[in-house]
Amino acid sequence: MKKILALVMAALVLVGCAACGKKEEKSKIEQIKEAGELVVGTSADYPPFEFHVEIDGKDTIVGLDMAMCQYIADDLGVELRVVDMAFDNLVMSLQKGEFDLVAASMSKDEKREKAIDFTDVIYYTDTVLVTKKENADKFKTTEDLKGHKIGAQSGTSQMDKAVEFVGEENAVGLTKQQDLILEVQNGKIEGTLIEALVADAYVAANPDLVVCNIGVARTEYSGIRIGVEKGEEEFVEYLNGIIAEMQEKDLISKYTLEAQKLAGME
Repeated sequence: MKKILALVMAALVLVGCAACGKKEEKSKIEQIKEAGELVVGTSADYPPFEFHVEIDGKDTIVGLDMAMCQYIADDLGVELRVVDMAFDNLVMSLQKGEFDLVAASMSKDEKREKAIDFTDVIYYTDTVLVTKKENADKFKTTEDLKGHKIGAQSGTSQMDKAVEFVGEENAVGLTKQQDLILEVQNGKIEGTLIEALVADAYVAANPDLVVCNIGVARTEYSGIRIGVEKGEEEFVEYLNGIIAEMQEKDLISKYTLEAQKLAGME
């Protein structure tokens, strides 16, 4: 009997110790504050949203999305650290915990929303076509794209649209937007689908190109959002509050104008 009681007491002690040692899991916001930095994943080849410039002799990633992330970092009282990589690797890297959020002019779609969570829409942009000036009258609608080689950045909603409009055999996907622009200029493809503000930036820097509004309709998935790891409801709620605050203060327009200036779009 004594042996049984001893075993029971030992088991209770072990259970008690396990309960004492169990700590509450920290929220994403607490983790960020403890780390002292907000780590943001992006693909910095998309002016005026995210792109590289030299500031005081140092290569710096700037843009509308980066200005918003700086606002978030300041609100959290931490430093901002930006990780630059190929756009089509961002979702997988976020899932691996390589950064706290994705800010890369990313929209929600059926595949992405199964993998990560999204904030409310921050801003809307339309998809247009960038082509050579001599083709300006050739492309008026999405129907006009049929039979032509059209490019888009791999992993983007624009790539999905390219496949929809011209078929997989004529849709060309490349990792970097700059490479697509070069392909257009070199005549390898006849145009690239791209967001309107980004198109304006590249055309401003390349006078041989032109923007064609081909009437791409908005859908339920239209709109740029911030992406976070699945299950971070509290973090999403916090970010939605910050987004609403920035919109109320009209900061999105301010950041856009500043980014356009840095991108030479004046």
